[in-house]
Amino acid sequence: MSTQSTTQRLRSFVEGQIDISREIMQAAQNGSMSPYHYVKPFILRAADVGEPPLAATPHKVVYTNGKMRLLRFEPKVRKHATPILFVYSLINRYYILDFLPGRSLIEFMVGQGYDVYAIDWGTPGAAERRMGWDDVLDVLIKNAVKWTLRLSGAKDLTMYGYCMGGTMALAYASLHPQGLRNFVAQATPVDFHEGGVFAEWTKPSRFDVDALVDAYGNVPIDLMETGFSSMAPIQRMTKWLEVFRRIDDRDFVTTFLGMEHWASDNVEFPGEVYRQYIKDCYQYNNFCNGRMKVAGQTVDLSMIKVPLLNIIADNDTIAPPKSSEILNGLVSSTDKEIMRFPVGHIGLSTSSKGPKQIWPKIASWIAKRSDPFTEA
Repeated sequence: MSTQSTTQRLRSFVEGQIDISREIMQAAQNGSMSPYHYVKPFILRAADVGEPPLAATPHKVVYTNGKMRLLRFEPKVRKHATPILFVYSLINRYYILDFLPGRSLIEFMVGQGYDVYAIDWGTPGAAERRMGWDDVLDVLIKNAVKWTLRLSGAKDLTMYGYCMGGTMALAYASLHPQGLRNFVAQATPVDFHEGGVFAEWTKPSRFDVDALVDAYGNVPIDLMETGFSSMAPIQRMTKWLEVFRRIDDRDFVTTFLGMEHWASDNVEFPGEVYRQYIKDCYQYNNFCNGRMKVAGQTVDLSMIKVPLLNIIADNDTIAPPKSSEILNGLVSSTDKEIMRFPVGHIGLSTSSKGPKQIWPKIASWIAKRSDPFTEA
């Protein structure tokens, strides 16, 4: 490398540091929880990379209901008759499951010959403000199950719940066991009184969920982001400076920007679902203790009898291990297993360890409990 190019590189680095610091300060002054949209242009230019290719696995929309969409990801060569239905959280976008090529859980499962489906909850609006758990379970998830079975030609499926989506999927499985072959719970909170900092923040004496929902309807994005950002307030800003220190590592920059794009692409939380979620889960732990009711029916996890795989991230602060471990003792399944991995909450779906150390074990567990596919 020439002296001139080195000098230019150093000058660009210093200018970039100044620009990025200025934009981070501007984002903070504007009240933004994430400086992503302010800083991204500088990162793209300095690293000479394009937009992260998120959600790149080919799919079709096969069913819609309001804002909700059911996506189908078909394998080139189908090996398993039993399809997989992913149920993700209402808080974030589903495509953390289809992160980047080579680091996508959905892409991996499709490559293993599974007929894969995923619920995309969409962006809630005024119509979703009064949507309750009965609408989510008895209408949206129930119809997703029905259409998955119809299109795949299968008699039952593997339900794969992640984070809050796992909590909702468990509630569904306890009330509607028909059509379920296996259940996979990934980073799923169950004992919410072991929910770490969120359990402390949402105690009834500290958090009036009724006042919040009554005032706003759907819970605003900024309020949701505030909670997550407050878990690591310093890192929220300093991590952007780290990008310029690794600006020559294009893979790192692309992965970082992909993660920040997803993290800043939050949606409002449907108000009535949130009200019951906070009360029945975090505040009174009714979900864990068999006291939660949906449309007059009791959510009793002992009604789940299908094979269960409980996937836990050892470094999870969203669904701490203690919150998830209890699940295997609450269900009536005779075939049940816990898998633990040394990653964080999101790392289960995005870590570089996924394709080699995590997902093959999960795919193998499901395969042993699925029917093989044969052409009609």
